[in-house]
Amino acid sequence: MKDINPKQKVAILRILRDAGEAIGSATIADELAAYGFELSGRTIRLYLQEMEQDGLVTPARRGREGGRTITPAGYEEIHDALVTNRVGFMASKVDELACRTTLNLRSRSGLVVLNVTTIDETQLNRAIREMVPVFKMGMGMGEFIVLARAGECLGSFRVPPGKVGIGTVCSVTINGVLLSARIPAVSRFGGVLEVHDGRPVRFTDVIYYNGTSLDPLEIFIKGGLTSVREAARTGHGRIGASLREIPTASLSETRTIRSRLEEIGLNGILMLGKPNQSLLEFPIDEGRTGMIVTGGLNPTAAIQEAGIPTSNIALCTMVEFDRLIHFKKEMANVMAREEFRTMEFE
Repeated sequence: MKDINPKQKVAILRILRDAGEAIGSATIADELAAYGFELSGRTIRLYLQEMEQDGLVTPARRGREGGRTITPAGYEEIHDALVTNRVGFMASKVDELACRTTLNLRSRSGLVVLNVTTIDETQLNRAIREMVPVFKMGMGMGEFIVLARAGECLGSFRVPPGKVGIGTVCSVTINGVLLSARIPAVSRFGGVLEVHDGRPVRFTDVIYYNGTSLDPLEIFIKGGLTSVREAARTGHGRIGASLREIPTASLSETRTIRSRLEEIGLNGILMLGKPNQSLLEFPIDEGRTGMIVTGGLNPTAAIQEAGIPTSNIALCTMVEFDRLIHFKKEMANVMAREEFRTMEFE
């Protein structure tokens, strides 16, 4: 058969990623219509066979339904493919995931956006210890994480063999909560925020969402531009953060929502500016107010800075809020595991 159209291949991989479970050619054909493609079931099956040979998808357990799921290599293909067509992709992805967020602050239930970091499973206890100071200093997007072992799923993401998946709440969740209150937040850029005594001072590097196909904080972490670990321990350093704008008319309601977010452990809004005034030297549009939000990947940036190799996927998937675990509980689990190991050798 002829080579797969690259756009169609990426569309199929995205459909498999978003499905979160094995699906077949008929379901994929229906979903492809939203991408503007009309392919027969036979053509899709042939495409899937070729993608399976390339290691991008894997067949589900044999059964009545069959179907395929995406592999880690498939995620990388989505990440790397069609860069020229994905300039500004982050801005549209932020808006898409904000619309899919269903977190209800009163019932403390619903979907939140999740970043996923994978590390070697032997490094889990050490990694948890590195994240705790970041959470304690309020430099994460809230106080929660979720863990998954090899073969388990975090939303639509399946953890590769030999790895542990660490999910942290993505700051785009705030956009979704605001949107549910009819407050449209515009995400301007992600950047490296310098803090002194734990307080924001200035952005040292920024990447605008409408001009990038990658998450800015992923780039800054890989480039070694953050010092989250130091900031969490001394109050001085550089962390990931982003600038949003909200309508000034919604400022009072946004303050109320900020308080409610903090009540349930999602203390991600670092600063709310003044109407029509610049924030940390960045101009704000007329009729709008600036807002600084901490980066959800900050806790795992500290892991990377401690010398533990990480693989980060920002805005990776969505999970139910009640699946998240408070970082203090996970730290207690670490201590229990280490105490058990000590007893084994006594």
